[in-house]
Amino acid sequence: MTKAVLWTAKDAEKATGGKATGNWQASGVSIDSRKATKGDLFIALKGPNFDGHKFAQTALESGCAAAMVSDPKSLSDGAPSLVVEDTLDAMVRLGLAGRERSNAKIIAITGSVGKTGTKEALKYVLNEQGETHASPASFNNHWGVPMSLATLAPSAQYGVFEIGMNHPGEISPLVKMVRPSVALITNVVGAHTEFFKDEAEIATAKSEIFDGVDPDGTVILNRDNLHYFALARRAKELGIKNIKCFGTDAMADYRLFEANIVANGSAVRARVGGRDIEYFIGCPGEHWVLNSLAVLACVDAIGGDVLRAAQDLADFTPPAGRGETHILPVPSGDGTYTLIDDAYNANPTSMMAGLSVLSQSKPDGAGRKIAVLGDMRELGDDAVKLHADLHHPLTALGIERVYTVGPLMAALKDTLPGDLHAGHFETAEDAIAPISSAIQAGDVVLIKGSLGIYVSKIVLALKSSGDVASAPATSKN
Repeated sequence: MTKAVLWTAKDAEKATGGKATGNWQASGVSIDSRKATKGDLFIALKGPNFDGHKFAQTALESGCAAAMVSDPKSLSDGAPSLVVEDTLDAMVRLGLAGRERSNAKIIAITGSVGKTGTKEALKYVLNEQGETHASPASFNNHWGVPMSLATLAPSAQYGVFEIGMNHPGEISPLVKMVRPSVALITNVVGAHTEFFKDEAEIATAKSEIFDGVDPDGTVILNRDNLHYFALARRAKELGIKNIKCFGTDAMADYRLFEANIVANGSAVRARVGGRDIEYFIGCPGEHWVLNSLAVLACVDAIGGDVLRAAQDLADFTPPAGRGETHILPVPSGDGTYTLIDDAYNANPTSMMAGLSVLSQSKPDGAGRKIAVLGDMRELGDDAVKLHADLHHPLTALGIERVYTVGPLMAALKDTLPGDLHAGHFETAEDAIAPISSAIQAGDVVLIKGSLGIYVSKIVLALKSSGDVASAPATSKN
């Protein structure tokens, strides 16, 4: 099937103020030559430690339609190109033009936890109702958001954009580019505390997402969150009158009554838009149940079919690294075990969610509940204590073996009982062989940690033996 044209040379030239060479047409946009597909416009971004111009000619030779560069000497003579003064600035302009020509109903999502998973679930259910565009992976920063807007097809009926931050002031300029009609804050908890005095400051930074919402738009908030009233007040100060909420609170517009969490998902009974409904989401864990209410609230806010969306959640499973579950052969023996891949990111709240899912799992036969935990990053002065304090839930939840990875997790190693702690490793690479050899038939193994500690390498090593089957997943995000 031929992909639709996303940008012509003339359109891209007009959007960016650059100078096009050749009469090319691009069906996509890429900033990574290794992941570029045939027909893409390759954008040669530059940073302190990288320069995409080194790969621009290779991208063209691999099938890209054209390359956006600031240095035309990086390309062969006559190569299809778009020459601009600054490639990041030009990509922002391209994104703004993509947003300007779109008639899609746009939703923007932020939050301390749950952004990506909620975005993916929303993309899944909306795509069943109309052409839906969403930020790929976690493209939620100063280059990811304009990149996502630049790939927004004019034919899309819905758009879902994730917006993240590590510091105050980062969300506001991004959401002003996205200009959503609906803004969702999934939750506000102690993530990225290294850069904030307290959670209240984090909430203030998250509330910047309101800056891009039209007064006639809708804000959706977690009613159970401690910062709900402060967030709602800020939205009202900006003239946004339509404020909806989800959660277990009796005043929630999208209220959870009951959730029965089982091995392959969660059965939910809730009130959605004034109507009592029952549905199933193919992800176990209370955090996923609450995320599903946020999804339905967003569908309702843009005038979608809420009941159909609730039905379609039964077929949704989380993205890789956020709870994807695999049945794998035991690396050094007979039989199989269950791997829960929650290795993409971690903070104290999402760590608790992951451990809760592990505690509710049911190992086969003599199998055990095993947690492989990597450092939680960006926690500031409380980092050591927050890691050490994990011994409380680990002992209370019935986890049977714990492996720790990284210098911060050494604090947990020192507080765990000796019969519970199975080993400590400074790096993920050091942990691969010992953990692989220790896994037994029937075990359920959770692997979780912040992106920078690379416990995903343990996941990749274990998965390299090959899936026996894939199971519906569990995740934090």
